[in-house]
Amino acid sequence: MTLGLPAPTVSVVMPTYNGAGLIGETIASLQAQSLRDFELIIVDDCSTDDTVAVIRGFDDPRIRLIQSQKNRRVVLSRNAAFAEARGRYIAALDHDDLCHPDRFQRQVAYLDANPGIVLV
Repeated sequence: MTLGLPAPTVSVVMPTYNGAGLIGETIASLQAQSLRDFELIIVDDCSTDDTVAVIRGFDDPRIRLIQSQKNRRVVLSRNAAFAEARGRYIAALDHDDLCHPDRFQRQVAYLDANPGIVLV
C-alpha cells in the first residue's frame, strides 16, 4: 500500500522514450477503461522531447511517473515499473499502444474465473 491507499486491481507498467507524439492517446485509452481500478506506472527513460510534459498534463492520481537518471533502455525501464507495481495483476503497455475500453475488465474477469491461468 502507498499512502494508505488500497492496492489497485491492475498495475499498468509502461516504459517510454521520446513518446510525446503518441503517449497522450495511449494514456487517454487507459482512462477510458471500463475497469477503473488500476494504476499506471510510467518510467521515462531520459526522453529528449516533451514526453514528460505530456504525462504531467494528465491530472489523474492513478498515474505515477518515474524519471530515470540515465538511459537504461526498455527492459530495465519496464523492470523498474514492475518493481513499483502494487496491483493484483500486471499489464504491460508500450507508449504507442491503445487499449480496447473493456480490456482490463475482460482480462480480470477471465483471470478471476480461471485461477490456474497466469497470463493472458
